[in-house]
Amino acid sequence: MISEPSLRQRLAHAGLTTWLLAAVCGWALLLWLAALAGMGGRLAEAVPQPPGPLPAPLPPAPDRIGPLGQYAEAAARPLFTEDRRPRAFIASVGSEEDAGSGSRVDFVLTGVVISPQVRLAIVQPANGGEAQRVREGATPDGAPGWRLLSVQPRRAVFDSPSGQVTLDLRVFGAPAPPPGLTKPEEPASATNDGGATGDSAALDELRRRIEARRAQLQETATPSADAPAKPLSGPGK
Repeated sequence: MISEPSLRQRLAHAGLTTWLLAAVCGWALLLWLAALAGMGGRLAEAVPQPPGPLPAPLPPAPDRIGPLGQYAEAAARPLFTEDRRPRAFIASVGSEEDAGSGSRVDFVLTGVVISPQVRLAIVQPANGGEAQRVREGATPDGAPGWRLLSVQPRRAVFDSPSGQVTLDLRVFGAPAPPPGLTKPEEPASATNDGGATGDSAALDELRRRIEARRAQLQETATPSADAPAKPLSGPGK
């Protein structure tokens, strides 16, 4: 018969896993016995501590944008304009202040068109910009409170919230006349005589300028037409 191995022999042939399991079981047994003995049941209560001081605030960070004065060059040379120069603009807010702002006009009369079919004035912003054509009875862009009343050979009359404003035709080579309110009406006889004389003189002056300009263009074009044609340059054949 084969005899059973003894406990000592079994322990001698036990592996590492067996010893690890035995150690874990031993520790668990010791902890269980210590808990039964009252370990951890007599802990002292925590003493409340006074709150400590708050941390000091951090110093303010330096201003990354900088003062407004260093951006003066950006305002003097706008990025989104062709000539990099500031231009005036009219902002319509739609409040009661528009009546006061509408009493001033920033247009210069650069031309008039008078025909049986249409009568219109060509105006341009005083600070520069594109010219616009305004018909009689219409309102120019940028001046909602204005309306063109009449067009004359050398002037245009607008109606504004503060009264009538007359724009004289700009003469090239001389500064543009400032816009002003219309003068009070004179007696009928004096007004008719003066208006007829002024209109006749204006028409004569306009015809004289047109004829002088036409003669100048003809003199400029005559030498170029009479000049002999030059032979084309190229290799000789």
